[in-house]
Amino acid sequence: MHKNLTVLLVEDDDPLRRVLAELLQQWGCTVFPTEHARQALELVRRQSIDFSILDQHLPDMTGVEIFRTIRTEFGVNLPAILISGDATPEEARQALELGMFHFLKKPLDMNSLRQCLDMLTRQHFGRGLAQRPRP
Repeated sequence: MHKNLTVLLVEDDDPLRRVLAELLQQWGCTVFPTEHARQALELVRRQSIDFSILDQHLPDMTGVEIFRTIRTEFGVNLPAILISGDATPEEARQALELGMFHFLKKPLDMNSLRQCLDMLTRQHFGRGLAQRPRP
């Protein structure tokens, strides 16, 4: 049995953050949710995080800035998915050029998110997400 993958979820929309956290848990992940970039950086310092889902537009930093800080200040190559409802094409392009795994536009399609996360976890950890629980 594999250990749960740990995900840093940074999203300032409370309802969306709760839904995503619940869904990620159903998919077998341990989730560290936050709405603040500074708290996200502190979590990366204290916890073993496998990958991240970052909202682009946050009150204190952008998702791209968080990604860049984790890489440059912590020396950690943390796989990341950027999500945004209003990111410009330039922001999305910049995120991918910096090495982010993928960009997803809000409103999120949960099947697309699942497929993206399956690709990320297979590529970086050699396995997909846990199967969805049966109703």
